[in-house]
Amino acid sequence: MSDATRTCAVCRRALDRDDALRIVLGPNGEPVVDFRRKLPGRGANVCWSRSCMEGVRERGSLARSMRAKVALPEGDWPLGDARRMVRRRQAELAGLAMRAGDLKSGGNVVDRLVKKGWPTALVLSSDAGETVAGDLEKQARGRELDLFRSLLGSEELGKALGRTGPRSVLALGSGPLARILTDELKRGSALM
Repeated sequence: MSDATRTCAVCRRALDRDDALRIVLGPNGEPVVDFRRKLPGRGANVCWSRSCMEGVRERGSLARSMRAKVALPEGDWPLGDARRMVRRRQAELAGLAMRAGDLKSGGNVVDRLVKKGWPTALVLSSDAGETVAGDLEKQARGRELDLFRSLLGSEELGKALGRTGPRSVLALGSGPLARILTDELKRGSALM
């Protein structure tokens, strides 16, 4: 196993370091999600998937990986923490990508850009209606584009993009910020 390879504490699958959510044990015996991968101490890694994050609570796999007693936090931890982090990252990156020209929004704008072959991926807000979603799905399929559903609602996307109204449909270009945002959209999809 290379230095960049990790093993999921739940499903035992080999993961690239960047594809694993790291959890460390705090001094009080309570685990903490280490999003930046900088906290000291023995860590355990979990797949960026809903099933593995829920499995952390159910199977005692975290205690086994950390070789210690683990006092699990209440609620939907670590899934809830991961979703909140990904939502925040999606909002930040969408705003940055918009300012850099890597992201365009609005139904008519996206339609024109798809016809020109500009986007590398299309994005729907979490609350986009069935009609809008169906239309965008047809466009994505017809042009062989990835289609993602954001964890953010249309109001949140509009705010993140600096718009006064909601945004349900986005097009991503090929720039570096669009690629980073795509990674966060993939993570968000795995947590739904």
